[in-house]
Amino acid sequence: MRATREWAMVDAGIAAALAAACALEILSPRLVPGVGEVVGNRPVLLATSLAAASALAVRRRLPLSVLCVVVGAMSLQQALTTPTGGLMLLLVAMVAAYASSAYATPARGAFAGAVIVGGAAAIGEDAGDWAFIAVVLGGAWLVGYVVMQRSTELQGAREDNRDLSARLARAAHQLEEAQRRLPAGPTPEEVAALTSREVEVARAIARGMSNGEIADDLSISEWTVKTHVANILRKLGLRDRAQVVVAAYESGLVAPGGRGAGRSPSTGDHLTE
Repeated sequence: MRATREWAMVDAGIAAALAAACALEILSPRLVPGVGEVVGNRPVLLATSLAAASALAVRRRLPLSVLCVVVGAMSLQQALTTPTGGLMLLLVAMVAAYASSAYATPARGAFAGAVIVGGAAAIGEDAGDWAFIAVVLGGAWLVGYVVMQRSTELQGAREDNRDLSARLARAAHQLEEAQRRLPAGPTPEEVAALTSREVEVARAIARGMSNGEIADDLSISEWTVKTHVANILRKLGLRDRAQVVVAAYESGLVAPGGRGAGRSPSTGDHLTE
């Protein structure tokens, strides 16, 4: 909203400056380079020029309407009296032509181009004037059209970036939530509740051994191994063997690079049978 107000103030300033320049061109032509003696009806020239220049104050909000006002004022001036032949009113028309494509939809911009071509014929005194005005205003319209296209592309890119940022923020939030929901490692009291045989089985699981390999290594049946595994999962509050591996390293039952810690960090030199 603040940016909109600032641009409105800029447009109002431009309109006021061009209106003052147009008035100076009509009332004091000798002070404006390139302007000869004014032979037309000064009140008509002044009224049409000020109407055209003042319309630029809303060129961003009503670009097509502003162009129609400017072209209409210049055509009326041509029909009622002799224009000054200066550059100020032509500059007003160029600004309006630019705005008619830069701040309008493509469809309205295309219509504005038709208004420029038709208006050039009404403004010019002969074919040479018509061609000159059409080229000058058409060039300003084309620049505005290119600016509008680039602005549309940049706006699309900004929207894509905002959407990507929102997705990344949601993904980071979901990851944070998932990390908070991860099961906590076993407490020292839970580890202390394991029997020495269950500690041996947990260490074997952490080394990647299967139930059959554990049974052979400890000289017990595979069924007994399964019973120990079930007890380990229940006592430590774990879901599967992968969590047993993590818990074994986190609790110190297994030291990285070694076969076992040798003692539990919470039970001293031995564990209960």
